[in-house]
Amino acid sequence: MTTTKTRARTYKYSHTIGIDDFAGRAFRNSADLAIGPEGMLYVLQRGTPLHRNVSVKICNLKEEFFGDFGAYGTDPGQWTWPAAIVLDSQGHLFVSDEWTNRISRFDTKGAFLGEWGDAGSGPGQLNRPSGLALDGQENLLVVDACNHRVQKFSREGKHLGGWGSHGAGPGQFNMPWGVAVNPAGEVYITDWRNDRVQKFTSQGRFLLEWGASGSGDGQFNRPAGIALDREGDVYVVDWHNNRVQVFDPQGGFITQLRGDATLSTWGEQLLAANPEMMAGRKVAKDLSAEKQFWVPRGIRVDDQNHIVVVDSGKGRLQIYQKVPG
Repeated sequence: MTTTKTRARTYKYSHTIGIDDFAGRAFRNSADLAIGPEGMLYVLQRGTPLHRNVSVKICNLKEEFFGDFGAYGTDPGQWTWPAAIVLDSQGHLFVSDEWTNRISRFDTKGAFLGEWGDAGSGPGQLNRPSGLALDGQENLLVVDACNHRVQKFSREGKHLGGWGSHGAGPGQFNMPWGVAVNPAGEVYITDWRNDRVQKFTSQGRFLLEWGASGSGDGQFNRPAGIALDREGDVYVVDWHNNRVQVFDPQGGFITQLRGDATLSTWGEQLLAANPEMMAGRKVAKDLSAEKQFWVPRGIRVDDQNHIVVVDSGKGRLQIYQKVPG
């Protein structure tokens, strides 16, 4: 088990959840997750163009599986390219869909409650919406990726404003992806093609930025999901560098996580039921790469500082625990 200590913080690997498959409790091309009370997890499956197995898988941090919901398509309540998911205090899940340019709302059992959004570049219109976050008033911030901006809506879909334009200057974006909000209302955005993170006030005034293209500390190769912990530290999924980088609220580099996966309970059960798979595993010469992240995409941190990483390419979640020094 790996434990990373740095700047009076300890990041302790806890466990892994998931197996990579097409149906049942398995994950396939997970895009994001939302965390609910008592460790409930709602894991959004983007699926594949061939199998079209989009869904939300419902489990918890104890690896108990409770089912799933969702369907591929363009009818109300269906998705084609789901990108992000977030849960409000009323138990409503919001899902963004890049293909239909819609935001859909469900309860935590999967009952469809409504949707809004249409394609375009005008105020309130969307062009491949990706990341979602809720501010202190539980208004919904939507990363409007191909319009290179962030828009704010009520939970019923009323347009409340937004900011951003295409470019590489302060306050501009090039296909932004993820969004997170701290208790003060400040907004952090991963600026995907500009390989940086930008920080704004709740009204969209630019505060600071950090990052550059590369693989060194504080550099990025297509940053994706972003999350904040209760002390304000910032977790950025560095997608093509196959890692998570951790920063202080001002962008100071703290550490990186590369992955420490062990077999999940579900994986152990799968191997126990399939002797041929178990035999093949026993003769493998090197399983060290199995631990590492492969194109991770989403990340969330709960109130107990459990850090849950969506390890998309390997069909699993890796969970860490931050322990303040």
